[in-house]
Amino acid sequence: MPADATEPVVILPEVWQRPEILESLRSRNIGQLFRLIRQHTGASQTRIGIAVNLSQGKISEIMKGAIQVTSFEVIERIADGLNMPDPARMTLGLAPKGPFSTPDTAPSGQVPLPEPDVPTKYLTTFTGTSSRPVISGLRHVLTGHIQAEAIMGPPLLVNAVTSQIPLIGHVCRVTRGADRAEALNFASELLEFCGWLHQDLGDFPQATMWTNKALDYAMELGDRRVISYVLMRKSAIAIESGDHGHGLGLANAALTTPEALTSRLRAVILRTRAIANAHLGEATDSARDSESALVEATAGLSQTDSDRAPYCTPAYIAMETGATRLLLGQASTAIPIFEASRSQWTPASQARDHALFLTRMATAYAMAGDRDQACGVTEEAIPRIQALRSSRVAGQLATLRTQLSRWSMDRPVADLLTRLDLLAESFFLPAPRPPEGER
Repeated sequence: MPADATEPVVILPEVWQRPEILESLRSRNIGQLFRLIRQHTGASQTRIGIAVNLSQGKISEIMKGAIQVTSFEVIERIADGLNMPDPARMTLGLAPKGPFSTPDTAPSGQVPLPEPDVPTKYLTTFTGTSSRPVISGLRHVLTGHIQAEAIMGPPLLVNAVTSQIPLIGHVCRVTRGADRAEALNFASELLEFCGWLHQDLGDFPQATMWTNKALDYAMELGDRRVISYVLMRKSAIAIESGDHGHGLGLANAALTTPEALTSRLRAVILRTRAIANAHLGEATDSARDSESALVEATAGLSQTDSDRAPYCTPAYIAMETGATRLLLGQASTAIPIFEASRSQWTPASQARDHALFLTRMATAYAMAGDRDQACGVTEEAIPRIQALRSSRVAGQLATLRTQLSRWSMDRPVADLLTRLDLLAESFFLPAPRPPEGER
């Protein structure tokens, strides 16, 4: 190793102001960022790798565009390793390390850094007396993000959502009186959604971190419905990350006061508990919870109270019930459940959930040995999957491919498997390991 390989990468403040650097940060193009840093500092790939705790080979692949960096944890590590200043961090979509600074307070003799995307001067003078318009505006933005995410998945939204967190955190710190409850409620919803984005990217540590912060706001708010919903989200993350017993415990905690919840909230929590029980092999308990969830979801069609689970329809519960049967190795009982709700999925349905539904149904047919039905449903699912970037869908694709591979000697199935491989590669996401019952 060359003698200077371990020397730190020193990046002058003015480099972070260059338009091409700012563009690479805004677009989260880490490969371009590394190329520009090497150009402006002369640092080798080895030195950059040591700074950000990545191998030289990995740095080379990133710089060539062979690997796209999407993990929030890796991006945070890169920002820390390069000693990125707060305005640059915030342009990248990360929270600042220290207090906000403005060009007026730049150290003597240094070129002032550009103001961050978050309006620093506005924040420093914000007292909370007019927080409601700010929260209202951010809520409109969040509503749009939620609608967009259900159609195209999380990668294009996670940066924008994360960049709003410092602002809403400041709003909560300074808001008092009647508006404080609304500020806490929105902060909990925003951070819980941020946690969901990372969960659907397969980044469970970041998902847990943001959801824990959402629970902090929910506990301060003291709203039982909000607390229960966030506990359900923590349960879902624990289950997907493999901690099934903890997930079951969190689902039970979310149902501590069922009478305080809406029908849809009870339904989505019962569905989560059913999945945990299926992972644990508790078939009777899982079936009981699934049946209760369907009753509650049906009642939820006529509920007037708003909540955070408008997506929890009978068709959604049927999809999740079918998934529990797959986990338990009961494909023959999953198929009629899927077929019974198939007509309820309309073109206006949430794209990711519909794609997940079809992929699970194809998996059930494949597990049951029905090649023609499995291939037919897979063909129906492929067009709905192509625009998505979802870890859950990627994981179900991996399971489906494993089940279809038993017919890999058949030419039509072999061609379909090739198309699935190309589709999986386009996700740029790690496919979760298929659960034991689905292999």
